[in-house]
Amino acid sequence: MMPGNKIIGLMLAITLSFISLSAITMMTVSAQDEFPIAEGFTATDHLNRTFSLDDLSGDIIILHITQLENPLCIECEEQIGNQIKELAGLAGRNEQNISIVTLNIRKNQYSDPGWEIAESRYGINITWHWVEEFEPYSASGHYQKYWEIDGSFSNPSIILIDQKLRVAGVYHVYCIGIGELDGIQTADSLSQDAHDIISGEWDGFRGQTSDSVTLAGMFILGLVTSISPCSIALLIVMVSYIGSLEEEGQTPGQTRKKGLMIGIAFTLGMTLMFFLIGLLVSYVGLFIEISAAFYLIAGIILVVLGINAIKPLGLGELVSRLRNSESPEGELESKDRFIDRISRRSEFLGSFMLGMFFTIGWAPCAISLVFPVIVMMLTQDFTLLTGGIMMAAFGLGHGLIIVPICTATGDVKGRLGNKLVKAGKWIQPGFGIVIVVLGLVFALRFFGFDLW
Repeated sequence: MMPGNKIIGLMLAITLSFISLSAITMMTVSAQDEFPIAEGFTATDHLNRTFSLDDLSGDIIILHITQLENPLCIECEEQIGNQIKELAGLAGRNEQNISIVTLNIRKNQYSDPGWEIAESRYGINITWHWVEEFEPYSASGHYQKYWEIDGSFSNPSIILIDQKLRVAGVYHVYCIGIGELDGIQTADSLSQDAHDIISGEWDGFRGQTSDSVTLAGMFILGLVTSISPCSIALLIVMVSYIGSLEEEGQTPGQTRKKGLMIGIAFTLGMTLMFFLIGLLVSYVGLFIEISAAFYLIAGIILVVLGINAIKPLGLGELVSRLRNSESPEGELESKDRFIDRISRRSEFLGSFMLGMFFTIGWAPCAISLVFPVIVMMLTQDFTLLTGGIMMAAFGLGHGLIIVPICTATGDVKGRLGNKLVKAGKWIQPGFGIVIVVLGLVFALRFFGFDLW
């Protein structure tokens, strides 16, 4: 067995490495929150000009998102009209390094085009790029988190994109049911904003976005889902593993200290594996076009998985059988032997590896719990590292419960385990109901009902 100081040094190095990676990632996320990368798109405007966002790089882009169609929104018509007039005034100045793009979100395909309504109603000439957007909103859909506020469409919204095609800020002019928010952005104020961005006086991202997935949320979700019948196997495995490592003659204090270190090592292994899974999910998400069809498919799958969580349909067993049919029966035994060999050299490194292997083996059983997390991540504009750290937060929350179990003495372990088993019988069905509701909300987006 490795000397104690080497073991502690090894675990400390692993912990510090992960914390450093997390810190670097969070600084990266923070920097990208200040200036997130603008999503590219190609569109054809009202003058039959095909352009892309990349074509406008080098300019400050005033991305104007509104909904101007028949029947008109009576409550917000004044704000819609006045904002278009201000944009017309800005366009009339022909200022260098400023480009205006309007994305007019349409629900009624039989309505007159928005630009025609604007010209006839407000007596202006639309000279800038004006694009009529229909579902699935291939251009404006990329910017939904900017033009939504508390789940509602801010009509209109102004998104500022800098010369390097990064989002510098957003103005929510008006929101039906809420009222005026940031108010009309005048030609003068938008011109000054462009000047400030170009001169470097614009200090970070300005405005509010509707991101719903946060580190705290992912951590809490991991914590909640750890108390489920499927995850109870985690407790059984770890209690058995710690029991096998107990040595005669150890004091209760020594046993608790060893259990604490083993629990931390196991949780770190699980967190690292979820971090790698997050990288993979984010990589896949970069190639998925989030559209109405995606929401419908994801919604149906979530409803099925939610029902499976409430009343098991045998999906976990089916996935496990398929997985086992593709692997030799001795594979699990070989993993056990591998863990045993590692544990002989270092109990804590063995626990770390056990946490990684448990995450892989646990996933098929807990597909009802993990898939909603993956869907939520796919609907966010995450970078690879951001997705990794989000899933790491989930894994940390999911594995954290094992630390007090490992630290407790034998009798307390049993009592805690029994209480968690009882709690899990209520937690999983409740979580299943949430999954079903979430699936229905996602599916309704396909039919134009954007409830969240």
